[in-house]
Amino acid sequence: MRQRSGQPSPAAPGPLRSRVGGWPIAAALAVIAIILYIIRYALLPFVFAIAIAFITDPLIRAGQRRLGLPRWVVGALIYAALVLLFAATLYAIGSNAAHDLMQLVQRGPAIIHKFVESVVGPNGVNVFGTTYTADDIMRALAAIGDKLVEIGAVVQIGKLGAGAIFGLFLTLVLAPYFMISGPRLAAGSIWLIPPERRKSVTDVLPKIIPALRRYLLGIFLVVVYTSLVAWIGFGPIFGLPGAVVLAVTIGILEIIPVVGPISAAALVGIVAAQQATLAGAALLMGFVLALRLSIDNLVGPIVLGQAARLHPVVVITGFVFGAMLFGAVGLLLAVPTAVCIKIALQHYYAEPIRPEERQD
Repeated sequence: MRQRSGQPSPAAPGPLRSRVGGWPIAAALAVIAIILYIIRYALLPFVFAIAIAFITDPLIRAGQRRLGLPRWVVGALIYAALVLLFAATLYAIGSNAAHDLMQLVQRGPAIIHKFVESVVGPNGVNVFGTTYTADDIMRALAAIGDKLVEIGAVVQIGKLGAGAIFGLFLTLVLAPYFMISGPRLAAGSIWLIPPERRKSVTDVLPKIIPALRRYLLGIFLVVVYTSLVAWIGFGPIFGLPGAVVLAVTIGILEIIPVVGPISAAALVGIVAAQQATLAGAALLMGFVLALRLSIDNLVGPIVLGQAARLHPVVVITGFVFGAMLFGAVGLLLAVPTAVCIKIALQHYYAEPIRPEERQD
């Protein structure tokens, strides 16, 4: 049928869908959480690859604007530069770290024995009428080690090492895909949100993305700063054995707020107990304390910003729930997730309530 003007009549509207409510969205999120929980051990390479793409996205966009090249070309060039930088760093650190690690393994029993002896004293410690010397404790530790070998703990450690190597390789494979196709994947993820809910998400993303990107980049800079300064102190200044391994370990522990610094301090305390003199141990602990203060009061606030500052109780709670639910992935994502929730709540709670929904 045609209208009098000769134009075809408009097509009849299709069936209208209902607005997606909160409960269906909550159910979908619950299903996604269950799936992520099931595959949690396979998520770590994806998390690292997404983090690399997320941090390098502004650099790729700037390269596109300045060079006028397609995104895949700029992304490939930046990825190649990152791989070369990673390989050079790994070679520079690995050659020294391998030597230090072998020395640490050889001197491990002597280090532990000296530490135990410094704790219990040369005459041992009396517990419920029984005296335990350093040699007794070392024999007990050796028996525990034999038990671990019997139950296959060494094999499990070997499997974890092989899994870590495979995860590193998978991260290197996934990173260029996320770097090149990041905007398309992000747009596809937003498309999955119901249309009537998208605006509320797209409104808060400009606040979350810069803070989250600054947090991830800041954590990387803190790790580099900590490792470099710790190596300068442990190696050239104090001449500690295994300085490279110790410095890198302390730097990596900075990824985990609150818990990481405490673990690093305990590790350095064990090393300090091996010093020949009390003055040397005091100087070493003073150096570590100065490094800690420089991170907390100078480097951290500058590179992380105020948006990523959370109360220690919130951080520890996030770690506990994240680690229990998703293991290592939950441990790494606990603070970024808490930061996103904090910014989202600040955004939504700042909006005025609709007049018809206000209570008297």
